[in-house]
Amino acid sequence: MKLMNKKLFYINEPQVMFGYNQTTEDPRDGLILFGPYEKLNPFKVRVGLIGTNNALINYKAFINKITKPIFSTQVRYGKLKNVEVKRPTFPGFEATFEIEIPVDPEIFIDIDENEINKIIYKEKIKRKRTSELVELYLNKMKEVSNKEDLHIDIWYVAVPRELYFACRPKSKGKQVNSETLDIIKLQDLGQTFLSFPGEEEFYEEVQKYYDSSEDFHDLMKARVIQEKIKIPIQIIVETTFEFRDKLTRKKLDDYMCAHLAWTQSTTLYYKLGKLPWKLHDIRDGVCYLGLVFKKLNLSSEKGNVCSAAQMFLKDGDGAVFRGNIGLWMSENDKNFHLDEKESENLLGMALDDYFDKKNNYPSEMFIHGRANFSDNEWNGFNSALRKRRANTHLIGIIIKDVNDFKLLRSVENEVSNYGVLRGLAWVINQNEGYLFSRGYIPRIKTSNSLEIPNPLFIKIARGISDIGTVMSDILALTKLNYNACIYGDGLPVTLRFSDLIGNILTSTPEFKTDQRQFKYYI
Repeated sequence: MKLMNKKLFYINEPQVMFGYNQTTEDPRDGLILFGPYEKLNPFKVRVGLIGTNNALINYKAFINKITKPIFSTQVRYGKLKNVEVKRPTFPGFEATFEIEIPVDPEIFIDIDENEINKIIYKEKIKRKRTSELVELYLNKMKEVSNKEDLHIDIWYVAVPRELYFACRPKSKGKQVNSETLDIIKLQDLGQTFLSFPGEEEFYEEVQKYYDSSEDFHDLMKARVIQEKIKIPIQIIVETTFEFRDKLTRKKLDDYMCAHLAWTQSTTLYYKLGKLPWKLHDIRDGVCYLGLVFKKLNLSSEKGNVCSAAQMFLKDGDGAVFRGNIGLWMSENDKNFHLDEKESENLLGMALDDYFDKKNNYPSEMFIHGRANFSDNEWNGFNSALRKRRANTHLIGIIIKDVNDFKLLRSVENEVSNYGVLRGLAWVINQNEGYLFSRGYIPRIKTSNSLEIPNPLFIKIARGISDIGTVMSDILALTKLNYNACIYGDGLPVTLRFSDLIGNILTSTPEFKTDQRQFKYYI
C-alpha cells in the first residue's frame, strides 16, 4: 500500500495464486504460465448434454474450437490488429487446465425442437410457459440421473435462442388474470369449496406455476437443486456454442471468442470442484459473508422477503445459506433488516459450516451488506457467537456502488489520457472512504470502466478494523469471480452474485435444500 497523502492512497493490485504456488495479477496470465491452483490431471471431463439436435452439432463444434488456441485479434478499419494485452489469447482448454474434454458428450438427451416451440407459442402466460419448459428439461434429466451407472461431471443445458427470449424477465406474454388470482387467494385462505372433479389438482397446478419464476435460468437452477441432482449444471444458449451474440446472432470477433473461451472454461473447471486460482496474502482465519435479501412475489407471501448469506473463505471456497422468509423491513427506512432470532440463525449456519470445514471458528468475520446493521441484527449475530463460544471478531461493513463522487486525474505539463487508477482509495475518516475498484489498469493498458469510474463507498458500521485493511480485502474479493475470467471485477464477490442467488432461492415456492456449495448456484 503506497501512501500518497493523508487521505488519498493507492492499494497495490491483489495477487492471485496458481499452480506451484506462483502468483500473478491477471488470472489469465497465471493459468497460461502455471496452470490452475488445484490440479485435476490426469482427468477426462464426462459431459452430459441436454438439448436439440442442433445443440449437439454446435456443442461438438464448440469443444473442437476451445481445445485449440484462439488468438486475440480484431479487425479495425480493414486492418488486423493484435489485442493480446487487453484480451489475452486462449491457449486451448487442455493446454491450460491439463485435462481432456472429449468432443462427444458422455450422454446426450435429445429434446424435440417442435416440442419446445409448441409450448412457447401455445402458452401465453409467462410463468406457466417457463414452468412447463423447465419441467420438460428436468423430467428428461431425472430419468437419466436416477440410473445407478450414470457417471458424468457436468450437465450442459442447451436452450434455443427462442426459449431464451420467451422465458426471461420482460419477455412477451400475459400475466395471470385477476379471476385466477382471486381463486388462488381464496384457496390460500381455505375459503373455496370443490365444485368440479379434479378441482384440487387444478388449484395445485395453477399455484405451482404462479408461484414460480418467469426466468428459465433461475427456475431451472432451483428445481435441479430441489430435486437433489448432485451434478452441477451450466445453462447455455445455443448461439453461445456458435460464438455468436445471443441477442443479435452476430458472429463474435476473435478477441471476444478468446474471452468467451476463457470464461466458459474457468466456469467449467470451478464446477468440476477445483479452484482455478485463489487469493494470495489474505490473513489466516478470515472469512467474508455477504447478506442477501430478495422480495417474494409469491401469491401466499406478498410483502415478505427471503434472507440468505454467501460465505467466502481465504481459499475462494464459497457457500450459500438460505434463511427464513419474513417481513424483513425497517420501520424507519426502506432497507431490509433481520430480527434478532433470524440473524442468529443465519450467522449460526455460516459458523457451523466453517467449523465443519476447518474444525475451528474464524478469527475474523467480515459481514458485507448494502444497508446499515440494526441493533437487533447485531445482537443476533453476537448471540450466535456466544452460543458456540466462538472467539470471532465480527466486523460489519457497508458497501455501496455510488455515483455522487468523482475523482479526475490532472497532471501538470502532461496530457491526462489514462484516468483514475483502479485501486485508488480516498479515506474520509477512520471508518469511511471511497474505493475505486474500477479504473485504469496498467497491466492491460485500459480501464474496466467505459466512462469516468464510480467508486464504492465503504463504511465500517459495526466492530473495529483498519479502513485500509478493509479496502484491501474488498479489492481482493473482486478477483474471485470464477464465472468470468477477467482481470478484476467492479464488485466484491460477496455482493456480485447477491441478486442472482436471491432470484434462485425465491424462484419456486418452499425452496428447501441442504445444498450449500456455491458452484451449484452460479
